[in-house]
Amino acid sequence: MQSKKASVLLIFMIIIFSCDSKKKVAESSVEKQTEIVNTNTDLALAGNVNFEDEESLTIYSAILKNVIGDKAGAYIGHTMDKLASEIDEKLEYTELLRAGEGLILEFNTDSNLYFDSGKTSLNNSSKEVLSKIHKVLESFPNVNVIVETHTDNSGDEAVNLRMTTERVNSIKSFFLESGLKEERLKVKAFGESQPKFENNSEKDRMKNRRVEFGFYASQELKNDAKKITD
Repeated sequence: MQSKKASVLLIFMIIIFSCDSKKKVAESSVEKQTEIVNTNTDLALAGNVNFEDEESLTIYSAILKNVIGDKAGAYIGHTMDKLASEIDEKLEYTELLRAGEGLILEFNTDSNLYFDSGKTSLNNSSKEVLSKIHKVLESFPNVNVIVETHTDNSGDEAVNLRMTTERVNSIKSFFLESGLKEERLKVKAFGESQPKFENNSEKDRMKNRRVEFGFYASQELKNDAKKITD
């Protein structure tokens, strides 16, 4: 199962980084980056991702699974563009990517959404950011979200997995207590298993300690997109 997830992730990232139509939209002086990524997502690959299997649930598989393409897909993409604009206006983040018909938002330790060292409860800064994300989601009721938590390889692997599990559950509890419907929210903890950078410097380890949000179309939005564009 782990190798399947890794293969899906690898192929998806190759699609993203090999795309010649990548366009930078906004960038600040503190590594805040927004990019538009137009990908020709492989629908056959998307069909191989079992979205109901919690073990294979990732932001990337959710985006792949929910691709519908054609005019309906363009309609969903336009909705994601508007969502991205609202996030860019209201939040300070590390990275924001439009990927296919979805959106990926990342915060690492350098951002205002972070966990204190060794802690799994939310600090006030993180609560403020999550409140803003929740308000954005209220404006887009037909967009669902996946939350993933990651850390670096410092310490014991099992402890790291347990810590990221407790952290993502803290985020889930905050959203549910704020009124987000549970059917719109999925969470996944990865411990140290999915680093974005080599863990050979403190700077890169800080980047690997991150929270990612994946926004994708609900079934209602897909149905509306098909009706409107038929």
